[in-house]
Amino acid sequence: MIDQIFINGCSFNQINPKGNIDTFVGKIVAEHFDIPYTNFARGGRGNYRICTTTKMWYESTGAKHNTLAIIEWTSPFRRDYPSNDGWKPIKGYNTTWRTWSTMSNLPWCKEKKAWDFDQEHSLFMLNSILDLQYYFKANKIPYVMYNGLDGEINLNFDDHKLLWNTVDKNHFYSPLRSHMEFIVDAGLMVSKDDYHPNSKGHQEWAQGLISFIEGQQILNRS
Repeated sequence: MIDQIFINGCSFNQINPKGNIDTFVGKIVAEHFDIPYTNFARGGRGNYRICTTTKMWYESTGAKHNTLAIIEWTSPFRRDYPSNDGWKPIKGYNTTWRTWSTMSNLPWCKEKKAWDFDQEHSLFMLNSILDLQYYFKANKIPYVMYNGLDGEINLNFDDHKLLWNTVDKNHFYSPLRSHMEFIVDAGLMVSKDDYHPNSKGHQEWAQGLISFIEGQQILNRS
């Protein structure tokens, strides 16, 4: 029986005090099912941190079979590294994280003419997804994933398509469209200066995710 929910992601799965938004997708889902939640999402951080801190939480709590994991993937441009300055700490854990962007290497990349950014971001994204997918399946952990920011997966490369075909779409909501794309198309951002979802933008995406969880019976299986 699922009696708690674990959430991870970036600022798309947090409240937004600057935008006066006091809700987010994971919270809406948890309230719908009337299940308490733990939220490890942190603004501006990347997928390496999501993968690592998710495993840390499950290994430290032992809550593998009674917890639904909601994983919101962020941009593969973001690359995390452990920091020694206590930045954005998570209570009970001593590893903290900062993040750099691969876009900062564009001048070097253009000079060397060797680093294929399309493939880099696509493969990084695919490996992040499969990393947690196989961890969840090995430990029989109920889970659902979706893209918060654009995933940048490039299916024009056969090698990438090979990996994409191994992603379990029964646990991946809206695999080819992100929450960010959804709110931009629907005009549900906080403002022209704040691209985060407004309350309706969180609510509508969450309702789609809830329907997916119920339709796939994810709460009843791993």
